[in-house]
Amino acid sequence: MDNISISLSESGRDREVSEVRVDGVVDTLTANELEQVIDSLLRRGRYKIVIDLAGVDYISSAGWGIFISHIKDVRSHNGDIKLAGMVPDVHEIFELLEFDKVLQIFSSVDEAIERFGRGQAAPDVKKKESPTRLTVVEEVAPAAANGGMARTEAYIAPSLEVETDPELVALKMVKSDPFVTIAEIRRELRNRDSDQRVGWWTIFFILKKNNLLRKKSRFRYAWGRT
Repeated sequence: MDNISISLSESGRDREVSEVRVDGVVDTLTANELEQVIDSLLRRGRYKIVIDLAGVDYISSAGWGIFISHIKDVRSHNGDIKLAGMVPDVHEIFELLEFDKVLQIFSSVDEAIERFGRGQAAPDVKKKESPTRLTVVEEVAPAAANGGMARTEAYIAPSLEVETDPELVALKMVKSDPFVTIAEIRRELRNRDSDQRVGWWTIFFILKKNNLLRKKSRFRYAWGRT
């Protein structure tokens, strides 16, 4: 059975910052407990919040929705919700879902608290250079050496059939490019049918249903492996 443990600290070096430590799994069964803690902080005017996720193994859409639904209200009061200590599996989903454009993440709670001391800034999340977007072909092709096979040139996805079904479009796009993002899938659907308004969560659940939220599973799918 899924479980969650939440502890709150407001007695650290910066008493204006509330530290919320979460352990366990944040899903539809446990997300309400986390939301109650955040709601109680906001009712007391505590708008500088650091969520320590070092002990969290999984966050469902319900869990992510808590942070996203509160962030506007928090920032309107000159506060913020900063996330810290994500384990690799959680961080991978966080980036895939493009929440790094909305929420700031830090490697440690101390780092997140220190950022509050520097004043608010747009979510730059440790700005990093945008990596060259590789395709499956580039990822697995061996480098040319001593007369060996030359490295394949950048792969260009073939034109997709004129299709408007969200699931079929999403699957074809992942098949053509495992690095495709949810925003790009939504954009493609809008380009195909301007009247179609497919929500972000709809595409998320399509990818989740087809086990395509992780890079490894996407590569296997693109290469026809199970």
